[in-house]
Amino acid sequence: MPDQAAVPGPDLIAALRAFVDAHPTPHPGTGDREPIYYFIHSGGGTLQHHALLDPAPKVDQALLEEMHLAGLLDIDYSQGTWALTPTPEGRKLIEYLDRVDNREPVADVAPIAEALAAQADSPNKLAWPAVRPVLAAIRVYWEAGGFSQHGVQTPALLDALPDEHQGLFGVTMRRLVEGGYLYETPGLAANGIPAEVAITERAHTVLDGWPGAPPDELVQNLLAVLAAAIAEEPDPASKSRLERLAGTIRDVGVEAAGDILVRVMMGGL
Repeated sequence: MPDQAAVPGPDLIAALRAFVDAHPTPHPGTGDREPIYYFIHSGGGTLQHHALLDPAPKVDQALLEEMHLAGLLDIDYSQGTWALTPTPEGRKLIEYLDRVDNREPVADVAPIAEALAAQADSPNKLAWPAVRPVLAAIRVYWEAGGFSQHGVQTPALLDALPDEHQGLFGVTMRRLVEGGYLYETPGLAANGIPAEVAITERAHTVLDGWPGAPPDELVQNLLAVLAAAIAEEPDPASKSRLERLAGTIRDVGVEAAGDILVRVMMGGL
């Protein structure tokens, strides 16, 4: 898959898509797959394949060579005729583009929008207690969408989220990638945000509070959960108790509290 700085141009993508769509169709006479043929003649060249749609994509030798050098197209050279076959990488690129070009969300976006609205109202918008609910909502969206092995496509989210929160969403996504909570799959970017991200094991570990999480992350995770609970608690007495608990954890210190949490989660002190 190309890096973001080397995403192919539209002419190359149009030709590659036509080749990927046509090549799997068996020949009506033999029942076999056949290459796409490029016949070279004076003034240019002509594509030929029984499944190529009309009009065929506009290509020349330079564009085909570019596709070949990028690892997207295999070329079998013979005098006057090139036999073209899309590579697995070429097929993966088209599959990737189809995923990120689909602007229909795969699940309900409301939990992400709600977490983002709460983050926007937070005094420190990029603190972990404000960012964690957004990460958790992204994972809920991924789970509700069927646990795609490809992760989450952000263009559909950008189209669904309020315009006033898109800047904050972009910064948050980049911070989550930089922090190792989201993995940026190589490819395109949408408004400066990776077009496709996968949830990392670090995110699963932190969100689920597994014993394998570093002690400081367990404590920060607990404090983030407490902060959300405090914000949502309508009863003043319960809110006060939660605030005292969070204050006690901070007073004990992240390192000491983390050691205690790990011991408790492993079966006792």
